[in-house]
Amino acid sequence: MPFLTSYETILALEQGRERPSISNPVQHPPAPVPPTRVQDATDTYPDAFNSTYPQPVIKYLLERGKPAAIHDSSARAYPPLCHPDTCKTLRGRVVQWGMGDGDERILWILGPAAVGKSAVAQTVAEEFKRARRLGASFFFSRPNHLDNPDWVIPTIIYQLVTRNREYKCIVTQCLVDDILILDKNHSTQFRELIIEPFCILMTQYPHTVQEPLLIILDGLDKCKDKEAQCEFIDLINSHSWQVPLRWMICSRPNWLLMTVLSNPDFMVTCRCEELSICDEEVQQDAQRLLEVKFDKIWQKYRDRLPVDWPPGYQWWRIAFIASGHLSFASFILRFIGDKEYDDPDGQLKACMTFLKGGRTVGPISPLHTLDDLYCQVLSDVPANILSTTMRILGLVIIDRHGLNSANDQARFLGLNQVTFRRALQNLHSVVYVLPIEESNTTPLHTYHASFSDFLKDSNCSGQFYLDWEAAKYDFALQCLHWFESNGKT
Repeated sequence: MPFLTSYETILALEQGRERPSISNPVQHPPAPVPPTRVQDATDTYPDAFNSTYPQPVIKYLLERGKPAAIHDSSARAYPPLCHPDTCKTLRGRVVQWGMGDGDERILWILGPAAVGKSAVAQTVAEEFKRARRLGASFFFSRPNHLDNPDWVIPTIIYQLVTRNREYKCIVTQCLVDDILILDKNHSTQFRELIIEPFCILMTQYPHTVQEPLLIILDGLDKCKDKEAQCEFIDLINSHSWQVPLRWMICSRPNWLLMTVLSNPDFMVTCRCEELSICDEEVQQDAQRLLEVKFDKIWQKYRDRLPVDWPPGYQWWRIAFIASGHLSFASFILRFIGDKEYDDPDGQLKACMTFLKGGRTVGPISPLHTLDDLYCQVLSDVPANILSTTMRILGLVIIDRHGLNSANDQARFLGLNQVTFRRALQNLHSVVYVLPIEESNTTPLHTYHASFSDFLKDSNCSGQFYLDWEAAKYDFALQCLHWFESNGKT
């Protein structure tokens, strides 16, 4: 692609002026003719880097992107973060990968809902920014309406142009050549505004790209266009080998993304890390988080709390139920330490009542944030198959140890495999769904008991309430059919 147009055109765009008209040229002092091959962007476009001038290119990118999705945006004033003593092993592997020179250009962190992926992504973003190795970040969020795929590439480009002035000059040139480029498809934007400019940097300004930059996409599964989710993965995978960029992607295991991960060709360039609540270190992290945060609450209210607060049996009860679910522990701690109530002991007692299956005093459940997340997951299930999904969930909760495999569970409910899997395709973040080739050996199960409790409590689940009596009746009826079809009485 031709890199240079007129020197004056670039300056005009950078200084906020209209592009010069051929029929009515702008009067200006004679300027030196720029070289045909750019040796140094600062020398060629000196005013492009003068901060006293307006920056219409950056403003244009901001208008087309979504700065609220950047890791250090004011919209994310209190983002989830890893405690310094949690997820240390995983974060260490991420840093080693991101700072190293291995061939794996993509790191995919996979994990169920609310297990702490965003906290890891946020912490890594801050660590890499301090090391001057962060290129860009985009944190998807449905509750905050940060889920439009059209915002992703402009937001990434905006961050890159603020970090590399040579790259800024090249992107400015691209926008001068084609001001409508951000109205084109994602593939064109990605290729012409990210990949090709970095290829130019590598050949003409190699000193500016000696170390790879990290780009983080957190919550890719929350992108509202499922086809766009796969498109971004395909674009990154197809071009990652060409440029000094590394991509860290965090997501729940939805069925579309799992299909991509199952491709052996993709795994050649991708490294996968799984964040599981069953992992021993994650369970220890949850306990460590409880220790640290409870101590912080006690320090704040030490004038009214006993030295042994909270009582050991209550601490262990919460730790046992959390069972490695970092977000579960965080939500409980946030409820107990809520400064609006200013009564940690009273909140702890309400929390213990809730965890024993009773109702809390007050309008808010200790896990209301987790409830919102579960509602969001279930809202993705198509309405025409939701009733089938709820039947499957009812069976999973009632019959925890009876049926030996997912295939048996499908047959028990009288469902063929196509219907059974379609009903589950949006639940991979809350229900452990085995690959089809393994579905004859292990049954479905929920990742955490809080999801089962949510379904059985109409105050929490609302429209997704699992009618417990109807579920038990369906189970009993299917038992009769099962015994009849298997010749048992």
